[in-house]
Amino acid sequence: MKKPIVILICGTAVIVSIVGVASWLSWQPQSWYVPTNAQSQELSDLAERAEYRLNEEFHKIRPQIEVWKIRITDEIMNAWLATRLDGWLTHDQEMELPPEVHNPQTHTTIEGIWLAAMIEIDESDPRPIAILLKVWIQNGKFFTKPEAIRLGKIPIPVSVLENVLPELEQNTFGMEAIAPLMDDREVEILSIEFEDGAIVLTCQTLLPE
Repeated sequence: MKKPIVILICGTAVIVSIVGVASWLSWQPQSWYVPTNAQSQELSDLAERAEYRLNEEFHKIRPQIEVWKIRITDEIMNAWLATRLDGWLTHDQEMELPPEVHNPQTHTTIEGIWLAAMIEIDESDPRPIAILLKVWIQNGKFFTKPEAIRLGKIPIPVSVLENVLPELEQNTFGMEAIAPLMDDREVEILSIEFEDGAIVLTCQTLLPE
């Protein structure tokens, strides 16, 4: 009788340990995810300079035959997300970031771009959730496809997202790859490339017809 009891106790201890480790891992963010201070003047200045440069590049007078590129780093994107996203959503999009979502960040790799945030689940303390998106441009439109999901450091099957959002297509487009300018010109984004720590947009400025 002792042997079955010992096996039962050992098995229970292993299961409890696995559950404990899994729970601990679910609270651990990815190594690249570092919470930032949205009130940081340094971050605000960086985001403002980056936004000004992006606006300047997009509005530069160019011949229509010219194809040009711009590189946007994770540091710039995360500074903008931390200090200017809320204002942009409220002012330009007339919407707000859901109160359950905190401190969104990005991390770019060769495979695609990670989007991460601290998200409140079932009224608990926020947990780190990250989604890896493959992004490309085809026929003048942005397409995205989720490639991986992490709850903390625990891999979650992408099928879970598809079950939660049954209307999610395998390849979903977000919007036209066109940025209208104030002088009736348009910037067409021809392609998007991924580096470690940055995205590179290949663009062409279209003149009014």
